Amino acid sequence: MENITKKPTYMLGIDTETGGLLPESSLLTAYFGFYQYVNKQFKLLDELDLKIRPKDLVYHITAESLEINKIDLVKHHKEAIDEKIAGQHLYKKLQDWYNVSKDKLIPVGHNVGFDIRKVTTTLVSVGSWENFVSYRVMDTCTIAQFHRLCGKLPDNLSCSLGHLAGYYKVSYTGKHHEAKADVEMTIGVLENLMKNV
Repeated sequence: MENITKKPTYMLGIDTETGGLLPESSLLTAYFGFYQYVNKQFKLLDELDLKIRPKDLVYHITAESLEINKIDLVKHHKEAIDEKIAGQHLYKKLQDWYNVSKDKLIPVGHNVGFDIRKVTTTLVSVGSWENFVSYRVMDTCTIAQFHRLCGKLPDNLSCSLGHLAGYYKVSYTGKHHEAKADVEMTIGVLENLMKNV
């Protein structure tokens, strides 16, 4: 089958670390990688790595979430910026890259719907997000589950990001459950899933 994609595609790798899975849980970190996909390769062009402090300075967290993401809340609080300022940084980056791409960025993540909801309830409005980012997402969890159903991945392989990254031997910097590392893993997993097509 002929590859009909002629122009570069601009993608937004996204991951967040939160104080838990409930809607009121605090958004602690968010990483955005601005990628260009051309000639079957992802190229990181820019990034925004945010540590976020709630505007009311009250963190809504669970012990379980901090055990998973290993965030030291005292250290985090000293390094973090107010969520309003973080939102302004994100808005500017999205606007700048929309102007470069001349099209909406395609969000890429693992269970990316959760990350988008946290970002649009904490940092930028849904309307602002949708001005620059497509609602058509690429979710590596869903893609991996489809590949497993089609027999292109083992039935007993978990579709968690960590298991997929291990299966494909994806390299990344930092630690799993750090937002930047998880985006690097997600892009690596997506590259490998695309080879299965």
